[in-house]
Amino acid sequence: MLDLWYVLGVIALFALVGLVAEGVSKLGPDARGSAPREAGRGGERA
Repeated sequence: MLDLWYVLGVIALFALVGLVAEGVSKLGPDARGSAPREAGRGGERA
């Protein structure tokens, strides 16, 4: 019986962490794509 409570507690903990993570992600700014760049060689730097 104690095993059942342990499993339910772990599931509840993961659900709580998921809700907190979703709330935190809504607080931040929206992600936007990067600007287009010219194709170049990977090793060269300007």
